[in-house]
Amino acid sequence: MDRECPYIETRPEDLVCGASVTSMVPSIMEFTTYCDTEEHYRCPILLARVLRESSGHPRSSSVFGR
Repeated sequence: MDRECPYIETRPEDLVCGASVTSMVPSIMEFTTYCDTEEHYRCPILLARVLRESSGHPRSSSVFGR
């Protein structure tokens, strides 16, 4: 089983959550709790993505009225 979340993206200055609609940068606590462990399946951002995908809503910024 992979330790690291498949949605975490490494960028030159930080790590970005690819599961997030807004491409958020996880805090150190979030990263060590979810992103860098086998517990990434419990991450609220990842769970929200799975729910969005299963409901048929596309991943877009239109959710926020942009």
